[in-house]
Amino acid sequence: MLLPPLLLDVLREIYQRQASPLSDNPLRTENQLLLFIEALPEATRATLETLLTAYCRAKASLPLNMAYLLALEGEILALIGLIPLKSSLPEFPSCSRLQDYLPWFRKASQIVQNRLDRALVRNYWLITRPTHPWLRTIQVEIFYSEQVPSRDRYLNEEQQDLLQTWLEQFILSCYRLVPTLPAEAIAAGIPVPPQLLQAAA
Repeated sequence: MLLPPLLLDVLREIYQRQASPLSDNPLRTENQLLLFIEALPEATRATLETLLTAYCRAKASLPLNMAYLLALEGEILALIGLIPLKSSLPEFPSCSRLQDYLPWFRKASQIVQNRLDRALVRNYWLITRPTHPWLRTIQVEIFYSEQVPSRDRYLNEEQQDLLQTWLEQFILSCYRLVPTLPAEAIAAGIPVPPQLLQAAA
């Protein structure tokens, strides 16, 4: 499936302004660009859609943050291989990544692991994982071990909601064995399911 029409228009605009003169092999027609996008892996298209959505929101916000917009443009064009990725691109403060969520998951794992062993922590992450194909691409080991490398990725709103749900289900399940978990989670800055707020008091 191709991008939504609005995002496709944004990509055309960015490409015409930036990529065509910069690329070694410019796609000279709109049809070539469409075919190029269609051939991208599904995961790459999903990330591209997230970046384009962040670009639209940033462009609609006042005052305009031109450094952020230009950084997003570079990231978008590099993602689809039309220009090389430049290491000097600024950070993207308002675009959520998987790495933004890892501290919560790791702190929750550590609190539980202080009472239970690591094998149980792993099992609880597995049994509380919501049923969704995307979540199965995440190794649960990254939630309790910083030694396990994790590939960072941009997150759309659905993926952010899925991670939040997963974290809440983990806390709810472990609360039965670790009654102090809600209070310790709040102290560590971890979001706690609303139904456990009273237990954290």
